Amino acid sequence: MMTKVSIIIPFYNAIPFLEETLESAFNQTHQNIEVIAIDDGSADGSYEYLQSLQHPKLTLIKNKGKGACSARNYGLELASGDYIQYLDADDLLSPNKIEAQLEIFKTYGDDIIVNGAWGRFYDNPNDVQWATQHLSKDFEKALDWLVASWMGKGMTTNSAWLTHRNLIENAGPWDERLTINQDGEFFSRVLMQAKAIKFCKAAKMYYRSGLPGSISQSKKTQAKAASLLLSYQLYKQNLSGYIEMPKVKQALGNNFLNFIYQYHNVYPDLVSQAEKDFYDLNVGNMWPVGGKNFKRFARLVGFNNALKIKGLLLRGNL
Repeated sequence: MMTKVSIIIPFYNAIPFLEETLESAFNQTHQNIEVIAIDDGSADGSYEYLQSLQHPKLTLIKNKGKGACSARNYGLELASGDYIQYLDADDLLSPNKIEAQLEIFKTYGDDIIVNGAWGRFYDNPNDVQWATQHLSKDFEKALDWLVASWMGKGMTTNSAWLTHRNLIENAGPWDERLTINQDGEFFSRVLMQAKAIKFCKAAKMYYRSGLPGSISQSKKTQAKAASLLLSYQLYKQNLSGYIEMPKVKQALGNNFLNFIYQYHNVYPDLVSQAEKDFYDLNVGNMWPVGGKNFKRFARLVGFNNALKIKGLLLRGNL
């Protein structure tokens, strides 16, 4: 019997994009799929549009106001596939995306995870800009992928992965406290369950950017900042068994430094906590992060001094 794949799509007020997204899911060359769409309380007709489709491969569920993480967890409960494809409601899959990744599993077994190529677009997917980065390759140890990503060598999106459900069930559910970087925290746990990461260049995912009002972007800025910091703290917890490795300490520390750089002039209490989290790693003094010019300046005067001066400049006091 052909392998079954469950495509889980949380959505909220996504009527401009749902038709295109669903078309990319239903038109997969690997045809043994089910699409589970979970509505987070849309008020733009998204739910009614999907209801009108009456597509035999579509399961439509309401999960009002509980957020993207809850929707994905609910979707997994309903899923009957051996493999799980998460797909955001505004992103697109190439027609062969799932088929190409399944071929990798046939070669290496189900205890790996398969990444795919992804590209960013804003309005027209034909204008996609494909990402070329250090992470676009095989990694024999998932830990090395995480370290490289946290050190600024690239990222991926949750829709680029194809995962056997055993890895997801072993990793545990999406953390429903998080309103930002949910996928980063979740997949940090899933990746650590995998024997290796395989990269499939032929499997492509189109990542739509520049959209307001998505589920993950619907919280206030301070709540998002607190959620981001929590996700970085959870990274530390998720890699607790490797915390004494210098490269892991440095990568975790780099996350906290990036948080400090981003929010130093906005939320002092959260920044103070991030500083404490950094020093608790016993990784030494802070090092410069941020833009090229800022890092150059911070190397001369120190990271904290550079942040103070930058803050004064922003407030017009210099």
